[in-house]
This record gives sequence, structure tokens and C-alpha cells, in this order.
Amino acid sequence: MKIRIRSAKKGFTLIEILVVVAILAALAAIAWTAYDSIMGDKESKTAQMQIEKLAASMNDFMSNAENHDKILYGDGDENSATALYQMLYSDFDGDGQTDSVKGVALPVSCKELTYYDPSAGERPEGLLFTKTAAGQYVILDPWDRPYRYRLGYGKKGVRAIAGAKGSKMKRGKDVDKPRKGRGMNVDFDIFSLGEDGLGDGLNNKGENEDNISNIKFLTK
Repeated sequence: MKIRIRSAKKGFTLIEILVVVAILAALAAIAWTAYDSIMGDKESKTAQMQIEKLAASMNDFMSNAENHDKILYGDGDENSATALYQMLYSDFDGDGQTDSVKGVALPVSCKELTYYDPSAGERPEGLLFTKTAAGQYVILDPWDRPYRYRLGYGKKGVRAIAGAKGSKMKRGKDVDKPRKGRGMNVDFDIFSLGEDGLGDGLNNKGENEDNISNIKFLTK
């Protein structure tokens, strides 16, 4: 008579399973943090390159004598995003098309601008502009927020931009009143509110810490 000795198979205990799950969760968190950091750096670098292109286009626009009376006032608020688009795309009536004079289209200072409809599909690369829910056109940063613009402190006598209400433009009392810029730069400021969407671009501290701009802040 043969007696078979059955070996007991030892399984994982609940504590061992929980330890493995905790280790996997920690590794996943580390991997996600690293990925998020890499993507954040990529978007920040993209924003910096785009601002350089926008600034170069803005320099061309302002240096053209024919555009002197078309320079719009901007104070870094939401309306300033529309002013930036209008100048760089020569769309001062805000219909999404480059304006024309006697059938001849005005020159576009930023020729890289491409219209983007978020509902149409995947977001393309490059400098994009889109129509907001309020009916205004703006240039988008990598976080799909509008790039903002502030007229430089050395600029005087430019037109203010009409404020928007709903999908229609409403003229304010001082729309055509000459305004002096309050920018940090002599000519103009162009900036993105960064990943958190907070700040005013007037310094590089607090909520402005992740803002990206053409401003060269002095550091101690």
C-alpha cells in the first residue's frame, strides 16, 4: 500500500498582497509624476517658442507706419487676448477673417496663425486661434487658454478695444480715447497664464510663478 504525502501549497497572505498593491501604486504614482513633469516642461517650452514668434510678429506690426493708428490698447485682461489676435491677424472687425481694403486683403503680421475648431477633432500643432463662447477670437497657448497682451509703458495714443458682452461687441465710452500702456516692457508684453491659469504676468512670484512671457524680470 502506497501512501501519498500531499504537499501543502502555500498561498499569498492578505498582508503580502496588500504590500504588493502598495508598491505597484507607488511606482505608478512616481511614473505619472515623471510623465506629468515631462509634459509640463514640453508645454512650457512650446509656449516660450510661440511667444517669441508672436513677439516678433508684433514688432513687425508696430514698426509698420501704416499700422500706427491700428495699435490697440491691452491691459493683460481677457479683452487683451482679442486685441492681440486682431492686430496679428488684421481682423479688426472680429469676424474671423482678415480685413480687406477695396478688395485687397490686409497683410497678416503672424502668418503662422491657423484657425482651430475644438469640436472638429484632434488639436493640431502650431499657433492656433479659435472663437470663444463669447464670440471673440483669441490665440491659444498650449493649455488652450488665450495668450494675453499688455501695451508697453512707452506707448501712447493708441485706441482702446471695445468690450465684449455675449457674442456682440459693445462700445464703451472710452473706446476711441487714447490710452497709455502699463506694460512691464517699453513696447508690449505677451504672456501665458501657464498650467494653472492664474496670475497677471506682472511679476514671477506666487500665482505668476508658472507664467511664461517675453518679460525679462530682474532677479537679485
